[in-house]
Amino acid sequence: MPLPPDSAQFDIVVIGSGFGGSVTANRLALAGQRVLVLERGPWRDSLPVRSMGVERRSPFPYGVKALTHLLHSLHRGRWDLRLNKAGMYELFSFPGLNVLSTSAVGGGSMAFGGLLEPPREPAFWHDRHPQLDPASIERYYGKIRADMGGVRLVPEQTLPQSVWTHFPDATGDRCHPADPQPCMALLLPPSPAEAGRTVTVSAGLERQYCAFDGDSFLGSRGGAKASVDFVYLAPVLGKGVTVRDLCRANTIQPLRAADGAGYLVHFSDLTTGENAAVRAGRVVLAAGTMNSVRLLFTSSRMPSGLVPMPSLGRTFGGNGDLMAAWSRPTAAVSSFTSTPSQGAFEVDGHEAVSFGLGGFPGVQSLPLPMFVKRRLARMFFLYGMGADSGKAAVTFENDHLQLGYDHRKEAIYDAIRSGLRILASESGDKVRVLGKPLSVHPWGGACLGADADHGVVDQRGEVYGNPGLYIADGAALPSAPGGPPSVAIAAWAHHVADGIAQSP
Repeated sequence: MPLPPDSAQFDIVVIGSGFGGSVTANRLALAGQRVLVLERGPWRDSLPVRSMGVERRSPFPYGVKALTHLLHSLHRGRWDLRLNKAGMYELFSFPGLNVLSTSAVGGGSMAFGGLLEPPREPAFWHDRHPQLDPASIERYYGKIRADMGGVRLVPEQTLPQSVWTHFPDATGDRCHPADPQPCMALLLPPSPAEAGRTVTVSAGLERQYCAFDGDSFLGSRGGAKASVDFVYLAPVLGKGVTVRDLCRANTIQPLRAADGAGYLVHFSDLTTGENAAVRAGRVVLAAGTMNSVRLLFTSSRMPSGLVPMPSLGRTFGGNGDLMAAWSRPTAAVSSFTSTPSQGAFEVDGHEAVSFGLGGFPGVQSLPLPMFVKRRLARMFFLYGMGADSGKAAVTFENDHLQLGYDHRKEAIYDAIRSGLRILASESGDKVRVLGKPLSVHPWGGACLGADADHGVVDQRGEVYGNPGLYIADGAALPSAPGGPPSVAIAAWAHHVADGIAQSP
């Protein structure tokens, strides 16, 4: 296939625009690189994105739009169902684990709970590679929280409800608010009267103070919840970064020696249906854990493809994600009136677990029967996270990802279920736990390791045997962060971008 005539205009192609992709693109553009971001999802129709001047936007799945824009695609075994190229969620169903991914410019930051916490294990990056200085990654934790406007939850904040509402006097109880609470990337109003008010935060970028009626897993239409599309991409858009939304990367092919060093990224324009390719000296893969691993498998098995990676697919986990619903029929405030997360709580004897709760703001807009909404209004979202073993492996069979994951053999799920039983007992209210875990934080499969037999990428995030190809998302994490992974992924992306910017 001949090289496209304009393929030399970019120094770097970044595949994906979540925490890993957006941070990498931002840092490399500021270092003077010409960066193309390929994102299979659309720009979402938020107030900040409109104020950026982006014309082609797709709605969040609120109201009747949930019928058309909630789901992007479903995958189960060898069966695929593609529903809407502008849909928000992609669901992978494996025998022992369900995995949910987000499709949008901004990636997982569009749907996350806004929580900004480093890995639970302080030595998370230690002893991963003999040439890796953990401080080169850890130094970015504070910057990421500042960039995202992280605010630590405290009892004095004027919120409709919080973890302290549900645990008002936990003295002597086994369940009590965590101390300290996590930081949340949320623009909280200075007073209740200012909830929902529009403010200009920088360079004409508009956001709204949290109105406590959205900003959840359905997305943040007013931009109260910070997302990386406007935090990291907006400042460099047209200033070193070009974003092509609704463009799905299909394969990454090394260039022939006669064509020079680098890669040819083949992609499909989902709007026109046309296939194209772009050339770059370096490629950063940040398509989300599942899709990054899929691209590596596909690209290593194609003719003249990537050099095989013996550890590809190994050391995979779901971060112990387990979700539940807490029925609170006597709750004074509806679960629809809430911040995305109401805070974290602890259960004595279950210190390995990160527990939290939230409401369902925005769900009241969905086309559901009134009796369902009445029940949901007094039902609260519970989650548990913790380090799973990483003993699972992803394989690639008949052009489909397969996963050998048995949640029954992962001790963290027993610990989470035990803690939630204690909560149900102490509160006197029912807790309903999902049978098969749903992970929104899959990690690994192309992880950091000391050599090609123990990992897919080295201390710089570069893929062993494939110079100039990097991984900057959750696929590279060497173990489960045990809590929200956004800070770990963003810090790793900063580190990867530093290495690229400093290399010849």
